[in-house]
Amino acid sequence: MITWDDHYLIGVQRIDFEHHIFLDLINNFNDSRLKNESIKTLSNILEEIALYAKFHFKSEENMMERVNYPELVEHQKLHHQLIDQLSTKMYGIQTKMFSPQEVEEFLVHWFVNHVTHEDTKISTFIKSKA
Repeated sequence: MITWDDHYLIGVQRIDFEHHIFLDLINNFNDSRLKNESIKTLSNILEEIALYAKFHFKSEENMMERVNYPELVEHQKLHHQLIDQLSTKMYGIQTKMFSPQEVEEFLVHWFVNHVTHEDTKISTFIKSKA
């Protein structure tokens, strides 16, 4: 489980709100994993995470476009890579190529690193323009 911490805040209210939801979904996956729920249940949660990630990424990209974020294209590429990696994990959990724990570790790493390294760059840019 990963607990929300204010160092995940980037200072953009809508994005911060969406990050809270994303973290809740990851924790839902982990809770189900710890309860040894079926691969079907875990796969369904991963599908929800993937759909939400696509929504969230589009939300971020729209915001970046509105503020003329100079690294928009690079950030979009990261988003596409993360969705591709998640798709691989979704397939891998069904075929037992990846354990549920490996998938959970990927999700936590994704969330922590993307928010604290990539998304904070957006916030820094927006603050520099203010």
